[in-house]
Amino acid sequence: MKTEIVNTNVLVIGGGGAGCRAAIEAHDEGAEVLMIVKGRLGHSGCTLHVGISSAVGPWADEADSNEISMRDLLSHGGFLGNQDLAKIVIEDSLDRVLEMERWGIEFDRTDGGEMRVTQDPEHSYPRSFYFKPSFPSTHDYGSPPGIAMMDILMREMKKRNIPVMNDVVLVDLLTTDGRIVGATALDCSKGELMVIKARSVVLATGTYSQIFDPTTVSSQETGDGHCAAYRAGAELIDMENTQFVATETRTNPESIFLNNLGEEFLPKYGIRRPRDVTKEELCYAVWKEVREGRGTKDEKIYIDVNGTHHMNLSDPGVIKSGPRAHTTTGGLKIDNRCETTLPGLYASGAIAGAVYGHARPQGYTSMITLVLGKRAGLFAAKDQALVEKPVLDEAQVKASMKRATDLGERSGGLKPNELKAQIRSTMRRHAWVIKDKAGLTEGLEKIREIREIMKISAEHSTSRVSPVDGFNWAEYLEVPNMLLTSEMMLVGSLERKESRGAFFRDDYPDTDNENWLKNIVYSKVQGSLNLKVVSVDLKYCKPELEEGGGMISETGVPTSVEKHQSTC
Repeated sequence: MKTEIVNTNVLVIGGGGAGCRAAIEAHDEGAEVLMIVKGRLGHSGCTLHVGISSAVGPWADEADSNEISMRDLLSHGGFLGNQDLAKIVIEDSLDRVLEMERWGIEFDRTDGGEMRVTQDPEHSYPRSFYFKPSFPSTHDYGSPPGIAMMDILMREMKKRNIPVMNDVVLVDLLTTDGRIVGATALDCSKGELMVIKARSVVLATGTYSQIFDPTTVSSQETGDGHCAAYRAGAELIDMENTQFVATETRTNPESIFLNNLGEEFLPKYGIRRPRDVTKEELCYAVWKEVREGRGTKDEKIYIDVNGTHHMNLSDPGVIKSGPRAHTTTGGLKIDNRCETTLPGLYASGAIAGAVYGHARPQGYTSMITLVLGKRAGLFAAKDQALVEKPVLDEAQVKASMKRATDLGERSGGLKPNELKAQIRSTMRRHAWVIKDKAGLTEGLEKIREIREIMKISAEHSTSRVSPVDGFNWAEYLEVPNMLLTSEMMLVGSLERKESRGAFFRDDYPDTDNENWLKNIVYSKVQGSLNLKVVSVDLKYCKPELEEGGGMISETGVPTSVEKHQSTC
């Protein structure tokens, strides 16, 4: 098979906001940069869906401060976030916002011309605002603030003539003597494998939320970067956690949530209005009703959208809606330079782990995208300047090519879409909003069963038929990544015996600060998944621990979603 070899200094994998900001910074630092994008630049990735942004700036309340904002970020995630990274994000956010303004982004403003700022439930003070598109957009999906960010970043990329290869899927990361030297990839448009030699690599491939259905994220987010890094020897962190949203549709402040008995159920969870609480509180209440048999046959609840107190569930003003998987908060373990535990490999954006902790507060996503994107690009460029010309391990390259080719030959007639459907169905049933030991155990058995079926099918296949095209081939490559990230989530969820942030265990409903103020680190050891539990470094902020390690809720809501007192 023909194999193209490409050379660059800094390889950026992923074309969302974090990848673009990294590429811009690496270029400005003097490095030769190449970006590969699984989809098409500007039409894939997480950034297009960014809504609210938050930062402490001239628009903030006089009593607000970076210290308070950092406390909000860390406390909402149950204090599992990396506090050094949190401090960097908070302190650098204003500079990144002003930078975007210099580049031409606009803000939602009042009639008087002042920036329109609101306060979200996760924040102690009003500091949330919206970006507005500056010029006509060609995006076919996404939210206006996310589109605005991508339009500006892509324009800055174009000004610098940074080369971009669209429809190129990461296969494996390549190492020599324990250091990154590039990657293998599939060019879907050509249906050919390629080798990219690089002195440093930035991973910005988003989440692994496609292991669920329904989900809010793009179809490209199947954990490709997470799994390639894992196979190459990098450590991951907090892979057990997923952020969910409570409804598939937008609600308004007056919306009323009803169960299948026509009862308004939010008040019994201590919730007055849906907009007054966090995503976690609302999602827990919705799924608790469904889980206890008070939802619809398709596992949804009813919403009286306009708050007119319709008690007839068939009324046109009443709709059905339910939770969706949103983003994953776990990812690559990185240091203050955004470098992973694998030298020369950097991570930014949604793939960077331990930034939020166990819940993503409203508004910080865009700041993490811009701050860590710039930082990853900067240090990747500085790093590559100190590295000699990369030398490939030919045996490793051949092994990667063989793995990709074997997966692409549709062994035994297995169809990737059917396998993906099985994975999503399993994760929806056993690892959805609220989990327990029995469900997690059964789910893990099922995921491992699917993997074994694939293995047996490949070993006993008598015919091997190449895929129709490169895009079809890419779907086969995604299945092992979805299986691996699913396994990590299930194994980690079984290990964490508590509820915290967006992570709910029905059999361990309380937050256990005494025993579980800890991160779970995932790595490959002797070919197998290994978990290590490490204590969080509470160097700037810490919760005010109560006797027994947690707090008992009087509302029926786990302590994981209640506002924790903290000191910073």
